[in-house]
Order: sequence, then structure tokens, then C-alpha cells
Amino acid sequence: MKILIAEDEPSLRENLQWMLELEGFSVQVARDGQEAMALALRGVPDLVLTDVMMPNMDGYALIKALRANSGTSTVPIVMLTAKADRSDVRAGMNLGADDYLTKPYRREELLEAIRARLARSADLELESQRLQMQARIAQQRDALTSLPSRTLFGQTLEDSVDEGRISQTPVGVICLGLDGFSKVNDSLGAAVGDMVLCEVAQRLYQHMRTELQAVEHEAVARLGSDLFAVQLTGGPLGLAELGVHSVRLQNLLSKPFEVEGHTLFLTACAGSSLFPQQADSAHALLLNAESALHHAKPGGPGTAAVFDSAMNQRVARRLLLHNELHRALEAGELQLHYQPQVRLKTGELVGFEALLRWKHKTLGWVSPAEFIPVAEESGVIVKIGEWVMETAALQAAQWLERGHTNFRMAVNLSVRQFVAGNLTESVQRVLADTGLPAHMLELEVTESLALHSVSTTLSTLHACKALGVKLAMDDFGTGYSSLSYLKRYPLDALKIDQAFVRNVTRDAGDAAITRAIVAMAHSFGMSVIAEGVETMDQLDFLSSLNCEDFQGYLFSKPVPPEEAEKCFGGFTRTQAQLHLNI
Repeated sequence: MKILIAEDEPSLRENLQWMLELEGFSVQVARDGQEAMALALRGVPDLVLTDVMMPNMDGYALIKALRANSGTSTVPIVMLTAKADRSDVRAGMNLGADDYLTKPYRREELLEAIRARLARSADLELESQRLQMQARIAQQRDALTSLPSRTLFGQTLEDSVDEGRISQTPVGVICLGLDGFSKVNDSLGAAVGDMVLCEVAQRLYQHMRTELQAVEHEAVARLGSDLFAVQLTGGPLGLAELGVHSVRLQNLLSKPFEVEGHTLFLTACAGSSLFPQQADSAHALLLNAESALHHAKPGGPGTAAVFDSAMNQRVARRLLLHNELHRALEAGELQLHYQPQVRLKTGELVGFEALLRWKHKTLGWVSPAEFIPVAEESGVIVKIGEWVMETAALQAAQWLERGHTNFRMAVNLSVRQFVAGNLTESVQRVLADTGLPAHMLELEVTESLALHSVSTTLSTLHACKALGVKLAMDDFGTGYSSLSYLKRYPLDALKIDQAFVRNVTRDAGDAAITRAIVAMAHSFGMSVIAEGVETMDQLDFLSSLNCEDFQGYLFSKPVPPEEAEKCFGGFTRTQAQLHLNI
């Protein structure tokens, strides 16, 4: 233990040094406060003994300086004073001294004071370490549910995998994500949402404790938001058992939640993975379970999936597309094809739908069904959408200059373009830059807009409508539209999804849906466009309903601009019959 002595009287300083070195302490000495402070900064002592009255810097100033410095602020300090006046002692104690001795003092008295201060300092250090440890542990737990966080869960999972590797026993992980949880927060508030999450945590905890006696292994965790995970160890555990456990946990979470007077029904998707069959480390095991959950969600609420190696390939492919999409525009890899739209009664061409295509330099043609969801998820769809609108409008303006009239150019809008908040300005700029008359541009929106802010959506649609452009709702009947919303949207047309058109002559249900869509659109003063028309029978059925327009392979697939221009001649049944016979 190192003690620093600040004493200006040489004989006292030497006696103190000699006495303490005999007791086994390492001692440094200083003639005044200034010298003592310099020594303390070079090597922090375990305790300081300081005289009060010294030249250059007295004991009071030394105490104040020691306490002000972060490196020496907690060092125990004992004052040595010839003054017994309480005001002097109080002044030193107020500045931060821990104890004082009045000169002359006895050897035993000095050693007792030193040992008491050092012991107290050691206790404080231990307490500080304990509090720091508690703080670190607290940081590893979720503040809302008190379950282990991702970090702590990962540590315990690593321990379990290490044990499993030695004992040749499997370890499983199941990740659970609540379906539609955001709607709870949006409709009932975050406080109710937090209560639901706490109830989910409690159910999972109780299940693991009572059914699997696994709580001592920190087997349940909240990984973030509405994402939870459980760890399974020991016993017969294979892929089949993993599936059974997933279903049990999903059933557990499907029971109604009674929160603040609300009865809420939720479901959960599940993804699972197993060590050592599907992962060779704890990190890979957790990532695989999360990947399986990610692949389960598109299957709908309550879907479960067990990891397989193909999932990693799909994830890698998705990541590749995500990265490549950001440079596709600059690389000139994106292009537009145009599918003609035809008037049923006359066969004349009335418009085109601009459809995005991507030919990657090494991947070749990438399906829109694959890359558009990636573009939506990453947000790059906003930039791409603006390019599509401008390119399609420019193409339409060029055809108009070449004498082709009485047609519209339809472009699809992403929900992200609405959320971005500058859609009206983008449309206005495109019309000004290309010179295309506003009535020749048609914006196609999707039913998913009904899930977003109705007031904002309506405001944007009306602003676009005020510019003179046409508005259509794409893929009607497959989404979430409410009729109360639909009648408020300033739409010019509804598009019947090809999923209904495809079976309209063979399936009574699809025929009834199609008939109802046409009748409803007409009652709202809208026209109807049928997508995916491929046969004359489909065309005749739609004609019997007085459906105005159609598009589909019966006339033409989406084609490049130079081929699309040839379609201005219109559609005849003779051409269609020849096309079908080829």
C-alpha cells in the first residue's frame, strides 16, 4: 500500500516516513502541497497524510486539488493539524478530508486512523465494483419485461452450445414474432402495447418454467420490439420436436389478452433452428432461427418454419439484390416495357401500363416479383418510382409528337412514394419537364394505402387529381380496401386483378367477385380495366358485364417501346385468333 506524506517540518516528515515503512507501507514524502500534488498525479497513492499549515500550497488547498482531479478524487485523506479548533477541522472536512489527527499524536493512534481509512476505502471499492456489476447485468436485461436481452441470451446460448458439443446433446432456438402488433400500438397506444409485451413475456417464462424447468438457463429472451426467443436443451430434441414446441408456443400466444378493458387476439409466427444439425455455433443458431422466422411471415399469421440451408441462399440473394438495386439506375440496367390497354367494344388502343424490368449485367433478367419487394423494403423504390414516372411520361410525350393521340400512360405508385410526402411535387415536375398533358398520365395506387393515414392519403390523391392526372386503383379485390374509404378516393378507374380474371369462366366465385367489382365501380362512376385477359371466353364474359377496357396476353405482353408503338393499330378478334393459334 502506498502512502503520500505532505509535511513541511523535516523532522516530523522523516519520523512519519520511518514509522510507516517499518509497518510495511511504501512511502512518498513532499515538503508542501504543490510537491505532493505533483507526486499524486504521477502515481495515485492509496492514502494521503497532509499537514494543514504549509508554504506554497497549504493542506486545505491540497485537499481541494486532490478532490477536484478525477484520478485522485476518491483517495482517502487524513489531516494532521496542530490546531484543535473545530472550525479549522470542519473546514478541512468540508473540503473532502476523511479524518484528522491533532498533533502530537501517538503511534497507535496514527496507525489506527490509517488502517481504518484504508479498510473503508477497500469496502468502497468493493461496493463500487458490485454496483458496476449490477449495472452491467441490468443493461443485459430488457427494461420493459426484465427478460434477458439479445446480448445476455447470446451468452447463455453460447454456454449451452459449448455444453452440448461436449455432451453430444442438441440445442434448439425458436424465435417468435407477433403478427400485426403495430396495429395495437397504433390503435390503442404504446402503453397498452407494452402491457401486451409484458404478458407475452410472462406466458413464455411460465411455460418454460413449468413445462421444461428451463428458467435457470435464461431460456426466454426479448430480442427487440415484438420479437422473442426461447432456448431448448436436453431430452429428445430433433426437427420434429422443434416443430411441436413451436406450435405449443404459438397456441400459448393465441389465447386472448385482457388488457385495460380490451380483449385482444394475436397470433405469432415462429422460426426455429437446431444445433448441431443446422448450425455449428450459438451465433449461427440464433441467426438461422431468425432467418426461418423471416421466411415464415410471408405465409401469413400463425405460420411456422424450420430453418433449411436454402433459406441462407435466399437471404444472400436478397442481400445481393438490395445492394445491386442502389446502382442499377446509374448503371442503366433498369428499363420499361409497355403493355397495351384496349377498349373492349371498339378494339382501339386507349393506353399503356409502364412496367419495370431489370436486366443485371451478370444475373440477367431479374423478376419484378423478386426485386420490387426488395426495393420497397430498402426505400430505393422512391427514387426508382420517380425515374419510372419521368421515363414513361417522356415516352408518351414522344409518341404524342409522332401523331399518336387519345391514349393514357399508366404508372404504378409505391406506398413509399406517398410516405415520402413529395408525390404531388414530383408529378408536377414530371409534367413540366416532359410536356405531357396531365390527362394522359394515369397514376395507379394499391389497396394497401387503406392501411396508412387516410387523411394524408386523401389529401395527396386530391392534390394529384387537381393537377389533371387520372387515378386508378390497381389489383382491386386482393387487399384491404373498405368501401367507406373507396367512395372517398377520387378514382377514375378500378383494375380487376388477374387472379380473378384467370378463372372467371371456370370458377363461380371468381365470376361473382368480378361481376360485383364491375357493378360497384360503375355505381361509383368509375370505369373498369381487367388485367390478365388471355382467352376469348374471358373477353366475352367481361364484355357481357360492360367492362370498359382490358389488357393481357390475348393482345400483347409487356414489350419494349419500339414494339409497343406498333400496337397503336388496335385489337381485332381475327388478330387475337391468329395469336392464339400460334
